[in-house]
Amino acid sequence: MKLTFLGTRCEIEARTRRHRMHSSMLVSYRSARVMIDCGLDWLGKFKRLRPSAIVLTHAHPDHAWGLKNGAPCPVYAPEKIWQTLQIGSIKERTPTKISGILFEAFPVEHSILAPAVGYRVSAGHARISTRRISSSFTIARQRSKACRFTSATAQP
Repeated sequence: MKLTFLGTRCEIEARTRRHRMHSSMLVSYRSARVMIDCGLDWLGKFKRLRPSAIVLTHAHPDHAWGLKNGAPCPVYAPEKIWQTLQIGSIKERTPTKISGILFEAFPVEHSILAPAVGYRVSAGHARISTRRISSSFTIARQRSKACRFTSATAQP
């Protein structure tokens, strides 16, 4: 499994080239490319990433509004987020296979107005957990030898 940090900016001004895109991560395993979160900066920029699916942590503009005009692939989120955005649903605490990668949503505290989740992600022998804290993803690595972490600056 390979993790690529595509953006780490929340609702603040872009200050550097590496910190200019809204928070997003790409989980790659074999031919699968699942994007976690898709903020407004990603609107119309899916061609380069070619995601096979998108999963969302919550419905804030910097995490979900890149989907305003739809998506080129299936989009998944827990029921609470689906109600806000009107997209496909994932049951919390129930493993869901997306493009061959296993995602399990679990509740995290972020905002009363926008319920949020973290994800346990499993592919092959690699497992990670994600949760949102301020402007960057926090990753709890498990069996980290099976997982590569990278950072990429996405071009518009």
